[in-house]
Amino acid sequence: MARFYDEFVICTFGNADFEELCEFLSFSGFLKIFCSEYTGEILSKKLTFNNYKLNLMRLSVISNEAHEQISELSLSEAYSILKTSFEIDYEPWYLDMSHRVRHGISWYYGFNGSVLCVQHNLCGEALLSQIATIPEMRNKGNASSLIKAVCQKMSEIEVFLLCEDKLLDFYKKAGFEHYGIKCEISRE
Repeated sequence: MARFYDEFVICTFGNADFEELCEFLSFSGFLKIFCSEYTGEILSKKLTFNNYKLNLMRLSVISNEAHEQISELSLSEAYSILKTSFEIDYEPWYLDMSHRVRHGISWYYGFNGSVLCVQHNLCGEALLSQIATIPEMRNKGNASSLIKAVCQKMSEIEVFLLCEDKLLDFYKKAGFEHYGIKCEISRE
């Protein structure tokens, strides 16, 4: 189990003691829990909060076409794009991401009004997140070009991302395949 502010990431194996885990989570308080589909089903019955299923996507096709030049973005540049697509509280986001970027765990890349975060690139696996485009540049292929260019840079490792059902086709066109389901349990 890992905790950042009021969010937990939980990995369970075998016969986990879900009663004790639920007691701990209720006592500790949480806003969100991120876990496997199996753990999510059990916890959501015991905790009775919102349970969102997210699709785990894995890069299966690396584009060989040439891409426009992408650039690394500063946190302020990334945030200015992200806030047009997501409701993000600046202070907790900045505290977390500045620490990650400063220690070389995460990076932000941009292209033509689009942003993408490489959350981590560890042990041969990378996780992409926070993919967004400013409203006036949407539907022009900028996010797709950015995703393909970043994935091309990481061609030697496995690349994953999480998405809602409505974005499945978009990510499939970018070379990703469905790899499983993860859950987010939320009080919100």
